Amino acid sequence: MKAVSSFLVIQLLIYSLQAQDFVKVKAGEEPKKAIPASVQYLYPKFQTGKVIFLNGNTAAAPLNYNLLLGEIHFINNINDTLSLANEQLLKEIFIGAQRFLFDPKYGYLLTESSSQLVIQLGIKQELRVSNVERLGGYQQSLGATSTKTYSTFANGNSSVQKLDSKGDVVFSKNTIYYFVDQNNRCYKASKSSLHKIFPKYKQQIDGRLQEAEIDFQNEKDLKNIIQFCRQFT
Repeated sequence: MKAVSSFLVIQLLIYSLQAQDFVKVKAGEEPKKAIPASVQYLYPKFQTGKVIFLNGNTAAAPLNYNLLLGEIHFINNINDTLSLANEQLLKEIFIGAQRFLFDPKYGYLLTESSSQLVIQLGIKQELRVSNVERLGGYQQSLGATSTKTYSTFANGNSSVQKLDSKGDVVFSKNTIYYFVDQNNRCYKASKSSLHKIFPKYKQQIDGRLQEAEIDFQNEKDLKNIIQFCRQFT
């Protein structure tokens, strides 16, 4: 029941993001200043959180996840908003009841609340550049149907820089799915990843994938194959 309830909460968070899937930043503006905090952050407000380190130490603070920067932010005792550092030393983070893991390759992933599961779903939410609108006469944006002319834009560790674009920049909310094994190793959601996690059960997995016509971009389908794979130990 705990696994089911945590999946439901994750689903509610995803639905809440759909209220504003796109946001536009005017040419020359800095995204992390121009995009409202209500859009940048996963939760409407900072929540009671706990950081657990690999050495067993813990720290408590108000926490929130920044979709634009791909960072977990905390509020310190003088009310400054800062990002967690030295992520390689982190075991897990709880924001309210929601558990996050940090993977060096994929960043912060929202997972189920238990770390004892043989496999579970990892979800990464992010704000990414989806379109740059060219400027027409009188410096007016030509709209989202214009030719895409992206400039470099990197997420993570406060690396978002001012976009020197000749037009408005459209950011969209994006969801990427991963599998997380019982050792907190993270894999992109795919058949080959399931083979890596369960090398002795490739035939059974392939049969189930074919039978259920699993779409690795569909959350419901991923829950289906995850539940099937939990019989393997």
